[in-house]
Amino acid sequence: MTPADPTATKAEVYGPVQQRTNSLDSLLPIEVPAAGMDTLRARIRAQSKSVAEHIALDPDAKACIDDWATPDPVSR
Repeated sequence: MTPADPTATKAEVYGPVQQRTNSLDSLLPIEVPAAGMDTLRARIRAQSKSVAEHIALDPDAKACIDDWATPDPVSR
């Protein structure tokens, strides 16, 4: 492992990190193969479907989501 360059400026060191966006891609290593991303997306879709099915079948879960997703009226 090579030591850090003591003459590097802050922009040179942190610039690439600051240029990334806040997305799923920034949370994963940049060199993730496309197949890996497809697998991750498929897993997220399957889990989302499972949660949606649970909410549809469970009245308590549906009431919780309905309450959570309904904004409170603004009272002035």
